[in-house]
Amino acid sequence: MHFTKPVLAAILFLCLGLSAFGQCVHVGGGIITNVGVISADRTLGTATGDLRGAIGVQIVSQSPGPGGTTVLTVHHFWVTESGDTIFVDPAQLTAKLVAPNLFAVVTYPLSISGGTGKFKGATGKLKAIGEVDFNDGQVGLRYSGRVCFATSDDDKDAAAVTHSDAPVAANVAVPAELPRPVSNVIAREHRLVIPAAAK
Repeated sequence: MHFTKPVLAAILFLCLGLSAFGQCVHVGGGIITNVGVISADRTLGTATGDLRGAIGVQIVSQSPGPGGTTVLTVHHFWVTESGDTIFVDPAQLTAKLVAPNLFAVVTYPLSISGGTGKFKGATGKLKAIGEVDFNDGQVGLRYSGRVCFATSDDDKDAAAVTHSDAPVAANVAVPAELPRPVSNVIAREHRLVIPAAAK
């Protein structure tokens, strides 16, 4: 009898998938922007892949970094193709000069801290690598990481109603956050899927 709650939680997970717990997915894509479109300290362009849409970056400050690198502190403006805004914490891009006015992006960690639409309450960690070419005013990056979407109240209501025994469903403990999977096989099964009609 003491196995009832774990068994019911497992059944709930199998029936509803990650939507009962919030969903964490691996994301990836590219970012291409032009430097100096509005002013010398701003870039504008597009993001492709799982977070596709429009993106802009404002360079807030520049300082020397370790090992002859340059550190740019930046602020992001990211709106997905569907119109959701992604809030990104201020970030630091570390780049190494490889030719006159051409920088290789060595580290560029990004933290997602919410947004609008499906990104309301979302969290995530991304990393990007690439190149910044101030000669031609172009930036090309590849991003990858993980985004965890918040569970909406509608999802929680659906989880309780789906179980045929309402008192039992009300007592099933649903964790607030799904722990990271032990294996990447599990993570790959839950990638963000964009319907072909939305592309």
